[in-house]
Amino acid sequence: MVKLKHTKEEIIKKADELAVEYEAKYKGCGQCTFLAIVDALRWGGLEIIPEDMEERLFSGICVLTAGVSMTGDGTCGAVASSVLAIGLALGIPREGQGDRTLRRACATVRDTILDKYYQEYRSILCKDVQRKFFGKAWDLTSDKMSLEFLIITKGCTIMQTVKWATEIILDEFEKGNVKLPA
Repeated sequence: MVKLKHTKEEIIKKADELAVEYEAKYKGCGQCTFLAIVDALRWGGLEIIPEDMEERLFSGICVLTAGVSMTGDGTCGAVASSVLAIGLALGIPREGQGDRTLRRACATVRDTILDKYYQEYRSILCKDVQRKFFGKAWDLTSDKMSLEFLIITKGCTIMQTVKWATEIILDEFEKGNVKLPA
């Protein structure tokens, strides 16, 4: 049985700090959100994914940013990458597709992180979230608009999503629902 090295509150605080640090370093909501969640949990004693796999996933997660490849048309990158982290923590096996494992994991995601987004932003789509958060949406495929966006974003939804997702994973850990890699 894994024992956490830090309290739940300390781990969530660390995730928030890493979100700020990573947003300054990497910019994109997808990669910043994912890395902050995974690295804060690892710091806290809960490794949901090995470091070498985290590195391998990084480039794929980058293209989730800003509604998939900066189009704004898809799911918010912070949502997509937080759902990925939650899914990794819940450890849905290939052989678990026929039983209730997948349905339980989907219900966990739907009833937690997605519900929080719908309550706060009324949507999980990037452009909708931007409009709710900033009052307008940007075309982030444009270098000029991306620069304008990055100057004012201060993390957009990254920090809040990181805190929510980290707390959800830690809650699931407390319930015995987190499956750690072998």
